[in-house]
Amino acid sequence: MKLYTPLILVLILCRQMLFCQAFDETYETLLLEEEEVVTGMAFKPVIGAGVGVFSFFGDVNDYFGSPVNGLSSYRISIGRSVGNNFDVEFHGTVGEVSANSYDGNPSNSQNFHTSLFLGGVSLYYNFNHLLTRKRPIHPYFSLGVEAIQFTPKGDIYNGNGLRYHYWDDGTIRDLPQEKGVAGNIITQDFNYESDLRELDLYGYGIYSKTSVAVPVDVGLNFAVSDRVTFRIGAVMHLSATDYIDNYKKGLPDFVLNTYACLTVDMFSEAAEIAAVENFRNLKYLITDGKDYDMDGVDDFNDECPGTPAEAKVNYKGCPLDRDKDGVPDYLDLDNETPIGTIAVGANGIKIMDAHVIAILYDPESVKRSDRKLYAEESEAAAEIDPSKGIPAKFKPVDTNGDKYISHEELQKAIDSIFEGNSTTLTPDDIYELQQFFFNQ
Repeated sequence: MKLYTPLILVLILCRQMLFCQAFDETYETLLLEEEEVVTGMAFKPVIGAGVGVFSFFGDVNDYFGSPVNGLSSYRISIGRSVGNNFDVEFHGTVGEVSANSYDGNPSNSQNFHTSLFLGGVSLYYNFNHLLTRKRPIHPYFSLGVEAIQFTPKGDIYNGNGLRYHYWDDGTIRDLPQEKGVAGNIITQDFNYESDLRELDLYGYGIYSKTSVAVPVDVGLNFAVSDRVTFRIGAVMHLSATDYIDNYKKGLPDFVLNTYACLTVDMFSEAAEIAAVENFRNLKYLITDGKDYDMDGVDDFNDECPGTPAEAKVNYKGCPLDRDKDGVPDYLDLDNETPIGTIAVGANGIKIMDAHVIAILYDPESVKRSDRKLYAEESEAAAEIDPSKGIPAKFKPVDTNGDKYISHEELQKAIDSIFEGNSTTLTPDDIYELQQFFFNQ
């Protein structure tokens, strides 16, 4: 598998990491403190999966190996943010590595093939301390610890059961060169049938097929959407064993995994992700720091200027509304309005169905069977003569004493009736009160 195209893309896009904008340090600190709260709430585990290639570096190597030319690997991960600058990720990678080494010297002729499993945990640093946040590309660096498991196999015999013997002339024959008899030339079938640890070609004895390793990962994250990120990375697995290729010569073996993967946040609520992204993608500017309403959000970014001092606000400077009923918390007498409520009053208290019907009542929309009763009520209402002043039972509605019931006074009276706060009027008086209001 070859990954030339992604790597070229990485080199081109790295240029964009060099651009940054100036921002006021005090202003940034204020925003980051707010973002820490939002981030802690928003990010739940993020799932990732990808593919790549394994390249082996040890005592047995291919002469034409490269970081983008090797056997396939498959990676899965689960992680989450642990702050503005760090992420923790649990990951597992499976795949295979293989190598054949032969330079014409029989003593240097080895081959092996092994399945690999690597699993552990890493801490990722995203460089947000150094780079501006308004960018679609995020470089990262990570360091971790993991377990590594391997099962080295060797291609020692061909399909006919004849052992390979490497000669100085570069051929492989069925007899060793030391006998002085020209054996038959045979070809390697690359069927790795022999357990190299059990075969013990070099007298190492029975060694462990598991070890520990330190994964060092570098790469770039590309923001595809609020929930999806595309990553190109290269992780070097620095193992503590020299037996992955079954040949112990010096330094421990290590494996390079060049990979591409997608990570998806499937659990966070859309509103929470949007809140975090608003901070991460915020364009920082140098401002004068003025905050007219003293709500903690400077005037340049305050979308709700003039917020009262008692109101708690969000990062936009707008009053919080926990129950989403349209009435901010500082005015809401009921901060637990049920979802699906048809309407609430100016104080955030649910309006009863009868109240809604009274407000929306249309005199022209009466049933034919109720026409006679409605006509009698209309005639009675018509007898109200505004020129004689406000009827005695409606005088408490005229709160300012100007002998005129305003729309605001009418609305407050209706609210008071259906909230049970009126001592003189009942729901039966609402229609008559409305008729007087329109006739005055």
